[in-house]
Formats: sequence, C-alpha cells, structure tokens
Amino acid sequence: TVASAQQVLLIPESSGDTVGMYDPFDGTYIGDIITGHVDFSTPINAILGPDGNIYVADQIADAVFVFDTAGNYLLTYADSTDGMNNIRGISFFGTNLFICSGDDYVAEFSGPHIRETDFINDGSEPFDLYFLPDGRSIMADIGGSTDNVRLYDATGTLDSVIFNVNFPEQVQDLGGGLYISAAFSAGQITTFDLTSSISSIPFSSGRGVYGLGNGNILATSGAGVFELDPTTGATINTIRSGISARFIEFADIPTG
Repeated sequence: TVASAQQVLLIPESSGDTVGMYDPFDGTYIGDIITGHVDFSTPINAILGPDGNIYVADQIADAVFVFDTAGNYLLTYADSTDGMNNIRGISFFGTNLFICSGDDYVAEFSGPHIRETDFINDGSEPFDLYFLPDGRSIMADIGGSTDNVRLYDATGTLDSVIFNVNFPEQVQDLGGGLYISAAFSAGQITTFDLTSSISSIPFSSGRGVYGLGNGNILATSGAGVFELDPTTGATINTIRSGISARFIEFADIPTG
C-alpha cells in the first residue's frame, strides 16, 4: 500500500484554541486538525516536524506541544522548565527545533527538553525565523529602536539587515528568490529578496502570510483569514472572520 498525503496549510487560531487546515491553492478552509487541547492558551505557530508529527508553539503557555496527524496530543517538547517564555515562531533545521522567544533569543533543541546553546542571542528580539536550505536564516526582529527583517549566517551570526519595518511577524518563502513578511504595526506585507525590500501592499495588523498557488496572498490577523490581491492588497475573499488567526505553514499530512 502506498501512503498518500493531503497538502494543507496549518493555521492556529487563538480565540478558539484550534489548528485549522486550509487549501494551499486558494486558501479554502477545510476544517480543524487539532481541537480542545487543555493546555492551549495562545497557539501561534503549527509546523510539521521531520518525524511526521505536528509541533504547536503556544505564546502564553510558554510551550511547544506535539500532536500526531489525527490531532492527538503526544507530548510537550519544550516549556518553562527549559527556560522558555513568550514563544513565537518555531522552525526545524534538520532534526533540531529552533524557538523564537520574547526573552531575546532563538533557542535550539536537539530533542524533547534537550536545550542546546542558543542559536541566536545578540540582543535582538526574534518573532519568527525562516531557514534557507544552506542553513542561513531570515529573522523578524521586533527589538530595538528600529524593527527589521535580517539575514543570519549558518552559525547564527548577523549577516545584514535586509529592511526596516515596524513589528514584523511571519517570514515565508515566496519562490523565485523572493520572500514575504507581514508587519503587524506597519500594516503592510512586504516582498523582499536577501538584500532589500522590493514592494509592499497594505494589510492591517498582519500576523501570518503565505503565497497561494493561485498567485494571491493568504494573510491572517486578529480579524480572521483573508485572500488578498498581491498587487493592491485588496481583499479578494474573506476565508474566515471573527477568529484570531496566527502563522501559516505548509504541511503534507499523511492520509493513509
């Protein structure tokens, strides 16, 4: 028997403490994959790990929870006992998990409750971290007098500031050497390469962002999930309203 997979976008929503599934082509809401976890407080980022399980970062619970793809809770990977506080974006590189914290570091874990030396601890305040295939990473920094999106080398050392923007949240790959980031306080979504910003569209209080297969932009805020025109920022479709939606991540969910 050949196992099959369903390609989805995972979006936590912190008003109902669920993780929803959405279509990567047009953003259509499919349904919830995780509901009712008793320890959820503010789930912010859900990613598929290299082990095929779903890792959910919870900002207020100060924890990363692990679930199988049927939505069953398996274990707590990291929490306050590991020094975690105010968790934002999480990313895997290889089998290690990297956790952005409001305590001004990107922690690195090699396994459940196995914390290594911090990957980044340079006075910045990381909100999200996106790894390039070569181990370099793009980080959304909300600390300091000038918030920015910045590039780090594979050792976690700052390479350069790509562009300044007020309160950047999620960073994602747009393809073709381009990347995209939603900025909460700036009220914009910026397209950029590894040297500078290229263009931006307006979007109020943005959190998560993703380039859909149909060429449009999927974006989230405290008001819901929206499909946007990539040129003007105009709302093409309100996918869901009245939910506090967070980061957006692509995942291949096994179905058999």
